[in-house]
Amino acid sequence: MNRYKFLVALPILWLTISNAFSASFNCNKAQTTLEKFICSQEQLNQADEQMGHEFRAVNASLPLKGFVLTTQKSFIASYPTCMLDNKGKMVATQATANACIKMVQSRIAELRQYGQANVYSNVKDKFLPDDLAILIYNAQGERFIKFWGNHMPDAYRPKPFPDGHLCDIEAKLMPADGKFKTDQTDDAIISVTESAVNLSSHISCSPRTGIAEGRYNRIK
Repeated sequence: MNRYKFLVALPILWLTISNAFSASFNCNKAQTTLEKFICSQEQLNQADEQMGHEFRAVNASLPLKGFVLTTQKSFIASYPTCMLDNKGKMVATQATANACIKMVQSRIAELRQYGQANVYSNVKDKFLPDDLAILIYNAQGERFIKFWGNHMPDAYRPKPFPDGHLCDIEAKLMPADGKFKTDQTDDAIISVTESAVNLSSHISCSPRTGIAEGRYNRIK
């Protein structure tokens, strides 16, 4: 396959991450197992290319700069797992191709949700993994909230992001006396306005990280 396309594969992409995925990838130069697999599978190739277009569009338009790129780094780290069989070995089969396509399609849907969301954060400058983003968006007639960020390294095996602990909570907002709660955010009461999201109490994500109570301003 001799055409240029967006490819999210670890070795090459980590070297060029500062380019924000703007470079295309020549399948004639594919090197890793995942690269070669993507280039050899028509449907996966097309899905991966579509994900690249979605990424670039949302990364350029979202007001919280750095957030989409940071979440894409997290996705990239997990991307090769779609090729693992039940013994943990990377294999090129129709089953793993289907798993990779499903994984990419899920990421495309997620990127589209980002593009439609109101975004709130505690960030003071460009978003970094240890910052927190809160996204409010509608899906299938329901209103959802997503918390993402507050990365902390593992205390016993400290490695840089994306290894470690991360808040990644997505839940439906349920009315609660004029405000909201969810089934995944402890007893916190969530107030949502155009200008801010307020959390009444701490929300636990893992033993190593959580979300502080307080006000998170809308990013415009």
